[in-house]
Amino acid sequence: MSEIYDIFILGGGINGAGIARDAAGRGLKVCLADKGEIGGATSSWSTKLIHGGLRYLENYEFKLVRESLKEREVIHQIAKKITKPIPFIIPHTKKHRPKWLIEIGLFLYDTLGGKTVIPKSKSIDLSKKFTNILKKEFTDGFQYYDLQVDDKKLTKLNAEDAVKNNAKIFENNKVINIELLDDFWKTSLENGQIIKSKILINASGPWINETMKNIIKLDSNKKIRLVKGSHIIIRKLYKDNIAFTLQNDDKRIVFVIPYNEKFTLIGTTEVEVNSPDENKIDDFEINYLIDCVNKYFVKQINKNDIIDTYSGIRPLIEDFKEATKVTRDYIFDLNTNNNLPILNIYGGKLTTYRKLSEKALNELSKFLPTKSNKSWTAKKKLI
Repeated sequence: MSEIYDIFILGGGINGAGIARDAAGRGLKVCLADKGEIGGATSSWSTKLIHGGLRYLENYEFKLVRESLKEREVIHQIAKKITKPIPFIIPHTKKHRPKWLIEIGLFLYDTLGGKTVIPKSKSIDLSKKFTNILKKEFTDGFQYYDLQVDDKKLTKLNAEDAVKNNAKIFENNKVINIELLDDFWKTSLENGQIIKSKILINASGPWINETMKNIIKLDSNKKIRLVKGSHIIIRKLYKDNIAFTLQNDDKRIVFVIPYNEKFTLIGTTEVEVNSPDENKIDDFEINYLIDCVNKYFVKQINKNDIIDTYSGIRPLIEDFKEATKVTRDYIFDLNTNNNLPILNIYGGKLTTYRKLSEKALNELSKFLPTKSNKSWTAKKKLI
């Protein structure tokens, strides 16, 4: 009889790779497959930040921000080679959020996550600092810190650590069919291989419901909203190693971040799309990002300055709010069929992937060997 894995994971983004690492490190037999490269889709199209989500406080998502801030500290400790703290400057404007509201938000941001090595926030006098970068009308501001990260490398390190713990990972190998049999899930790969497993985890990100319908052939219990976040990359806009959090007229924020030494990364947008494959920036988004930057910076930019763009699709849980207010938290949808569970992973963000992975295995604990109950990834460094 061919080998039966404890867990088969469909999707090699940060959530799938994180779960594979955690599960394999607990001694479980793990297999993962992705139709492309590990970390090659949504998980490499982020804003390259490990952050608490300062803006989420406005939507009263205190639990998510607290967990994110705690995870920011954990990821900084286990992945120091690919993370670094960077200061963010918020220029204050009277037509946007009042000072007292920003001060309360930053106080919560400094304290919700508990003890941290990340520096605390403070007020700054912009009339004396960054005058060569920002327009003279911006005289007051705030500074706080978050982490920059190589998102694709973070995903790959998790997958590599899973392989070190005997996980089997297939890249560029599409799952073409999944069947629920009496004793196991039967997964057919594009290369002709058949994978048998006791548990199936659907971590296919924005393709999650398409996967349920077309490959697993089960009805989904959750509706999602697909939101495109686009970024533009230009040559270095300023020399200082600082980032900016710009408040826009629609109450969204736009980040301006040093990127790969010679460039500046600007993003992101929020545009609803109908398909997870609509991951190309459009003219509206380009103009949106350029206009926001030009409201604040001395040096003006235009379309000719753009040397590259990228867009990622976020799968947000549908709760019929406007896109800016839809939660960025994750939700598990666990179904058990003949004691052969399938766990669908909805939502989530780069920052909370490790905690999501840990909770996913806790959710499945009654279907797993008792020896696999111990969590371990918060202390073990990603090398």
